[in-house]
Amino acid sequence: MSEQAALLQGDTQSIVKQDEKEALGADLARQSWSLPKWDSVGKIGDQMKDAGITFNKEEGKLKFDLESKKDTWLQVGALSYHSKRDGNYNEQNYGIGILRRIDDESAFAVGYYKNSIHRDTFYATYHYTPYEIGPVKLGMQVGLVTGYKALGGAPVPLLLPLATIEGKRTAVDLTCIPAFGGASAVCAAQFRFKFD
Repeated sequence: MSEQAALLQGDTQSIVKQDEKEALGADLARQSWSLPKWDSVGKIGDQMKDAGITFNKEEGKLKFDLESKKDTWLQVGALSYHSKRDGNYNEQNYGIGILRRIDDESAFAVGYYKNSIHRDTFYATYHYTPYEIGPVKLGMQVGLVTGYKALGGAPVPLLLPLATIEGKRTAVDLTCIPAFGGASAVCAAQFRFKFD
């Protein structure tokens, strides 16, 4: 093969690769999902302020205005069930926390509980439940949690599915975590009661 033919074939391959990249980019642009935009994060911050939830950066404290007209709930711990029945898991996860509704689809929660491996856990989570099937709201919770073996108990990110059944004065939040890395799968039900 001559040098010119080899160069021409190389150019053809680079054109084909460029066409494949453009087609892939166009396909990704058509996808129905997208990452949240930074202005959406700012909107959540504004909604939290409207709900009476603020964070003082200088003091490093999260504050709840209990005089706010938004729904405020007392979380009283959870019950959990682990798929590996031979482990010494704590399945009565006593604790306390506060959940504040931001709007009909979202809430912010902070609190404490004794986790499945008998350690103290502190959490801060954002709940987003945009879907409804009868009395059940479906979505996810995202946030930080402490007290687990990962990173020696330091805060780790949390992203879990969430199903909520909420009455006028009582509610239960349900979630499941699949088994991974030798850990047991677990499902948990957290209970809460509405403040007046």
